[in-house]
Amino acid sequence: MKGSGTLSKYWMFSDEYTQNPYPILAQLRRDQPVAKVETPDGVRAWVVTRYNDVRTALADPRLSRDIGKLYGSLGRQLGVELKTTDEISNHLANSDPPRHTPLRKALSFAFTPKRVRGLREGWPKVVDDLLDEMESTGNRDLNTGLSEPLPIVTIAQLMGVPASDWPRFLVWTNTLRVVDASDPTGVKAKHTKELSEYLQDLIARKQRRPEDDLLSALVHADEDKRLNAKEALSTSFGLMTGGNDTTTAMINSTFTALLTHPDQKARIAADFSLLPSALDELLRYTAPVITSLQRVTLEPVELSGVRIPQDEIVIISLASANHDPDAFPDRPEELDITRPRPSQHVSFGHGIHYCLGNHMARALTEVAVQRVFERFPSVRLAVDPSELRYKPGLVVRPLASLPVVFGPPA
Repeated sequence: MKGSGTLSKYWMFSDEYTQNPYPILAQLRRDQPVAKVETPDGVRAWVVTRYNDVRTALADPRLSRDIGKLYGSLGRQLGVELKTTDEISNHLANSDPPRHTPLRKALSFAFTPKRVRGLREGWPKVVDDLLDEMESTGNRDLNTGLSEPLPIVTIAQLMGVPASDWPRFLVWTNTLRVVDASDPTGVKAKHTKELSEYLQDLIARKQRRPEDDLLSALVHADEDKRLNAKEALSTSFGLMTGGNDTTTAMINSTFTALLTHPDQKARIAADFSLLPSALDELLRYTAPVITSLQRVTLEPVELSGVRIPQDEIVIISLASANHDPDAFPDRPEELDITRPRPSQHVSFGHGIHYCLGNHMARALTEVAVQRVFERFPSVRLAVDPSELRYKPGLVVRPLASLPVVFGPPA
């Protein structure tokens, strides 16, 4: 269909959209800015695509992130009862005010840029260790060799997981990432249970013997900033299962963009002080998180003249907003690390659910890019860019692989 003509009701789940969503999103912004879509299992939803509507929707309290209400709406469409669990129901991303407010206050107090700066000093060695392993094993897939394990290891470190247990986290989170939701062998349920039990035990240990880590800070803060055990479980589970996927996608998309734009890669490699500001344009251009977490309407909501009824699922397209010419009038479909004001992007969201971990994701991506380019100045893609394939993903846009040629070391 290539961005023109009539869309299938399953357009968001087509391979065409998976491999390159931008032509379809451009058509929708122009002709159908609040578009209907249906999932393969029959759930209907509304997709918001224009920049101004996206920002409005992200901040509108009538669009709820309460996981109980969202599951209720999904269940009514599917004709089944969907139950929440302790692992997800007490997370700030899955709640609305007033429940959301103390959870965000607690995490904001503990998950600070200062804490990330303290950890960042050790990240170049973590990256180097992963690159060393890639060299010794002959693995040249940056996705499996670097982008996937790096966030898992550093998030585990942030939470105070002993280094001896990091390999277990790699196994658990990889299972949760790659095993089909239907879980035909039961391995996903098994590893979810093991991860949950480990985190519950870790939280109990931090309650008894606090250390200098995020979990200890969360369970030993002043009373108005302290999480209980269930809240700490949801927070840590969310970091391990959600924070790592989004950061992996960000690292992969940054490398992909720079390796397919060698002139802009060369500018950054010649002056790494450009990288922090360039990341905003890279986030805008690549939108590693392509949609926000789904919302449910608590009452009818109107956007771009379209009335969305109460109790409907709403999907907010961050990728579409980031390429909207009304917000980015100068060549929005092109990457330009000198673009003025790219920080208007919505890749980390907007409003009360703006990503609290954005400073860690940025810092980790900066370290990864700098160390790879320092060690392997000639690094390049091992395949034509057209051969890169993406796996289906509603929220995150995951690369199947990122094969590279390192070239001679520096």
